[in-house]
Amino acid sequence: MLNKNVCPNCGQLYDTELSKCPLCGTAPQVVDTADPVQRKRITEAERKQRRADRKEAEQEARRRRRDAQFMQDADEERLIEEEEARRKEEKRRMKEEKKAARRAGQLPEDEAPDRDGAPEAVPAFTPAPARDGRGPMAEESSVRDRRRVPRVFLILSTVILSAALLVGGSYLLWKTGAVKLPFYDELAAKKDARPAEPVPADTADSQAQTQAPASRPGDGSEIPCSALTLGRESIAFTSVGEQVQLIANPAPADTTDELRFVSSDEAVAKVSPVGIVTAIGPGSAVITVSCGGQSASCAVSCEDASGGETAASTLEVEALTLNKDDMTFFAAGENYVLSVTNVPAGTPVTWESLDESVCTVDAGGHVVAVGEGTTRVFAHVGNLDTFCWVRCRFG
Repeated sequence: MLNKNVCPNCGQLYDTELSKCPLCGTAPQVVDTADPVQRKRITEAERKQRRADRKEAEQEARRRRRDAQFMQDADEERLIEEEEARRKEEKRRMKEEKKAARRAGQLPEDEAPDRDGAPEAVPAFTPAPARDGRGPMAEESSVRDRRRVPRVFLILSTVILSAALLVGGSYLLWKTGAVKLPFYDELAAKKDARPAEPVPADTADSQAQTQAPASRPGDGSEIPCSALTLGRESIAFTSVGEQVQLIANPAPADTTDELRFVSSDEAVAKVSPVGIVTAIGPGSAVITVSCGGQSASCAVSCEDASGGETAASTLEVEALTLNKDDMTFFAAGENYVLSVTNVPAGTPVTWESLDESVCTVDAGGHVVAVGEGTTRVFAHVGNLDTFCWVRCRFG
């Protein structure tokens, strides 16, 4: 009905451009129409306030439900306690009545009286069922408690793990030389103090494992050396690299004077501080031993019968083996004699210390502690070599 009027008299439709109805001539009725009621639009602040009010109402409802649940739990606990107290009181009363009846001699011992003269059955208490999962039941709580690990086990395992880490870390630091720990030093000293393996008789002269004489306890008085003899007056080497232990016999045996070994020509023969003579090259030399004001000498001759070919040229081992691959000294002057155990007797061995400020080594493998630190002593035979760790801990 766009652009149409309805005649109030006859109901005829006609255009709004006409001033009256063409059928009956009635003028159109003018209706005073007011503006339609507009829906009020809320602001953002009002919308936030409504949300806040709704959230507060929900929190209040939850709080009321929680309070109601708490009160219900409290009532149930009170009822349980009252029931337990009633049962205890009933048992106590029955015991008293039974005792009174026994004293009167009215009932045998196996019957329990009640107020009416007949046994009364005590009703069993049945706990309230679960409330749709609201709150844990006593049985569920006990199961969870049994599954928990006891606190003492947790504490004990933590202590054991911490102790293991502490011991392992301290040993690693001591082994690398970062810290000094007397406990580990004592253990290492006990390990090094174990007796060495016996040396075969056929190689005893060339691979003697004797050490320098230890200091003798006493009252501080000096005992001078009055005489000195050697076990051998001469030594004849047939190849370069041979070794012989030269034994010195001072008199008295407990003299406090120190034995000193000196070679007149180290290009022919060298001698260690403990008397191990090593052939170096062809020729002759004299080994002199002195003790206090006494001295003795031994003539040494060396002839390279192999024509310059040594045992190293015919060596058929894949790797060298030392009689010790790790040692620890605890005082300056301590010493030990290293040797290669898997080469033929008389094979020339060249010894080398990587740090002579820690320890020194002579041509016979005699290692002497000098200063604190850690280094390696190498043994070279032909194109093969091996080494021994040397640790000096004087602290």
